[in-house]
Amino acid sequence: MNRKTRNKSLIYLPLLVAIVILLTVAGKKSSSEVIRISGDSNLFGIAFGLSLFNDVIATSEDRSKEEFCKDVNDKFLKFRWHNVICKPDRWKVFSYSSRGNPLFYQEFGFDDPDNKGPVNLLLCGVHGDEPPAVYLCFRMVRDILFDSPETLKNFKVIIAPIVNPDGFFANTRHNANGVDPNRNLPTKDWEDSARKVWANYNNDPRKFPGETSGSEEESKFQTYLINKYKPDKIISVHAPLGFLDFDGPGDQKYYDLVRVEHRAKYLGLNIEANSKRLLKLTDFRFFPGSLGNYAGNERKIPTYTAELPNSDASKAYYFWDSLRFAFIKALNFEIYDEREKHPLHNAQAVSERVKDKGLELAFYFRNSLEKVKMETAKADAGPDITRN
Repeated sequence: MNRKTRNKSLIYLPLLVAIVILLTVAGKKSSSEVIRISGDSNLFGIAFGLSLFNDVIATSEDRSKEEFCKDVNDKFLKFRWHNVICKPDRWKVFSYSSRGNPLFYQEFGFDDPDNKGPVNLLLCGVHGDEPPAVYLCFRMVRDILFDSPETLKNFKVIIAPIVNPDGFFANTRHNANGVDPNRNLPTKDWEDSARKVWANYNNDPRKFPGETSGSEEESKFQTYLINKYKPDKIISVHAPLGFLDFDGPGDQKYYDLVRVEHRAKYLGLNIEANSKRLLKLTDFRFFPGSLGNYAGNERKIPTYTAELPNSDASKAYYFWDSLRFAFIKALNFEIYDEREKHPLHNAQAVSERVKDKGLELAFYFRNSLEKVKMETAKADAGPDITRN
């Protein structure tokens, strides 16, 4: 038993000892009392307490990557996903979920000294009842390692394919503790607003933000990856709302954009244009404890939430075919460069360098892509938004 498992077991030991004592005492009570235990009650109390203790140990035991990947692959087969596989030796483990499932990730493109491309973070399976998202992450791994390895020369990417493994196996949005991993990140407004916003959504148990911010291993996992790698952009895949949401520099701002704000919004349009009409760029709100708030709003990391049209696992092939080109182009796209440094590498964030006029207007470029292209060209935006 490893140290983590021993510590978990010791937490419950006093409670289990108390249960054993109560059951033993109950067995000694007279027949006129409410509680009766026939036979050798002392042995029953001890045996029952030990069985509970064994259950605690079993549920706390950290699973190996081999065991975990076997179960993942079994689920892939049930979904009839025959061209992706979970290989245990391919992943690094950050920590373990409350049910002992590994929270794993891997970095790709970092071992090439000639790769000077942008650093990307790709997150999938944040909500366990959105299986097509998980497929897209595993399919991306196959693409950059085997199908099209040449694409990895111009970008780096960290992939976390199943952020919420307990939810994935249980087919639930929340984790095993009943907490939504996309409402539990330690945002500045969490203490004041998380519960209030949750109440406004009828206290939906699927979206419970937790008792305290950042309490869940899945939340710590995401913040660890963000703070360790300081990605130039984040793409998080969800379902089933069918749109592309952007949070980050220039969000809720529509005029007098600085260069990085142009480029960040331009990339959103680029993803939309290359998604075969699967995703439409939408100005959606962020929530206390959400990734868009933590990374995009507070840290000014361009964060793109790709909401697939539905959570049907049988549609995963179609979603990948529609989004593969858009995602590869996005991973290559440089938002920050020598002319506009990443805010996490600067003492002063982009939001502090820009005066927001607070104009609450719809995207003024929604109906005029040509105007956006001209504006972006002036800002040195990059490639054409139309598919090659």
